[in-house]
Amino acid sequence: MCHHFKLVAMVDDLWIAFKSFMDSCPQTIPTGSFYPTNPLPVIRQSDDGKGELVPMEWGLLPSWWKPPAKSKSRKVFQRRCFNARCETIDEKPSYREAFKRRRCLVPASHFEEKGHYFSLPGNKLFAFAGLWESWQSEDESVLSCTILTTDPNAEVRSVGHPRMPIVLRNDDDYSLWMNSDIDSREPLAELMRPFEDGLLEIVPINGA
Repeated sequence: MCHHFKLVAMVDDLWIAFKSFMDSCPQTIPTGSFYPTNPLPVIRQSDDGKGELVPMEWGLLPSWWKPPAKSKSRKVFQRRCFNARCETIDEKPSYREAFKRRRCLVPASHFEEKGHYFSLPGNKLFAFAGLWESWQSEDESVLSCTILTTDPNAEVRSVGHPRMPIVLRNDDDYSLWMNSDIDSREPLAELMRPFEDGLLEIVPINGA
C-alpha cells in the first residue's frame, strides 16, 4: 500500500509538467509530504470539461456514504480507502462509479515503500492514477481521492513490498487515463500494470 508520497515542486514546475491537462494553475498548491486524510493537489476534469487542479482529501469518500450510528467520523472510512486495488476497481461499490466517471491525476515526485523513496531520474514529476469523489452532508462538502495500486515492479520487489502505486509518466498516459469517453477497464489495461523495470531510482530513508 502506498501510504506516503512527496511532491517536491514549485507551481511553475507543476504547470510545465501538466499544462496540457489544466486550463489554469492556482498560485499556491499543497506540497511536501502527504499521508492518508491529508489534502492533496489533484488534477481532474470539471463538469464543463475543463482541466483544473483542486485540493482533495486523501481517502475516497463515496457520495452514498453515511456515518454509522456509533461514530460520526468519516476519517475512519477514508483511511480504509486511500488505496484501491486496480484488479477490482470496476467491481467494488466504493470505487466502480468513480472509475467510470471520475478518474484523476495525483502529481508526485517520490513515493515511499518499506523505508525507501522511489522516483524518476532527476526527480522528474509524474502522476499516480487516481479516482475522485464528491460527498456532501448538511454541514460540509468534501472532495476526496484514492490512488490505485498494482503488482510491484523489480525495484519495489527488491525492498520486499507486494504492491506499488500505478505510475503514469507522460502526456500519452495522462490523456488515456483522463479520457472521459472511456468507462470500462479494457482500454485502460495497459496503464494498470507494474511500472517498467529499471526506471525507478531508490534512495533509503534515514539510512534504512
